[in-house]
Amino acid sequence: MTNPIPIRIFVDSAVREEAEPWLRTGLVHGVTTNPTLLRRAGLGVDDIAEVARWATGDGEREVCFQLWGHSAEEQYAAAMRIREQAPAATMKIPVTPTGARVITRLHEQQVPVLMTAVYAAKQVAVASALGVRYLAPYFNRMQVAGRDALSEIQAMTRAVPQDGTGPLVMAASVKSAQQVMALVGAGVRVFTLPPAVIADLFDDELTTRAVVDFEADMQAVLG
Repeated sequence: MTNPIPIRIFVDSAVREEAEPWLRTGLVHGVTTNPTLLRRAGLGVDDIAEVARWATGDGEREVCFQLWGHSAEEQYAAAMRIREQAPAATMKIPVTPTGARVITRLHEQQVPVLMTAVYAAKQVAVASALGVRYLAPYFNRMQVAGRDALSEIQAMTRAVPQDGTGPLVMAASVKSAQQVMALVGAGVRVFTLPPAVIADLFDDELTTRAVVDFEADMQAVLG
């Protein structure tokens, strides 16, 4: 019987104004980015150092950047370029044979890796064998492609205990709090969520009403 880790949430955004309010709550474990998010934020490779600075804060949070390049040498060079600007960053690498070569090389240097673009349960075997920190299945994209995303991801969490002794499944492409809870039921403990979905986790009309009522009563007590 394993003891799963507490739920861990990353904010999936390269826009400082979107991410920082959630970082300040203490809820968020770190920040994930990808080339698409950097482009949408109007950022380039030379902005990685600044993103890492605000994303990690005092150094206790994680920040993840994705490699680029077609060959293993190009991807490894990208990793070194990222590490020059963000030495503690976690490297996001797609689950491909080329990526595996890069992961092996980075593992020898104790560089943390997030295996990304995961679409099938069988890929958890690759992640475990390579010793990565996280693997990120794309939940909503799997559903859109016609796959039984929940079953595939549940198979991953059953194959590798989510207690920190092996790769942790980091659910990505999650579009609502309802999907978060379905994935928690499937054994997922780590999520990368856009700011709107994090807000959705807090949102409930009864909670809002209770807060208003408590505040009104307190004002009466204060006189």
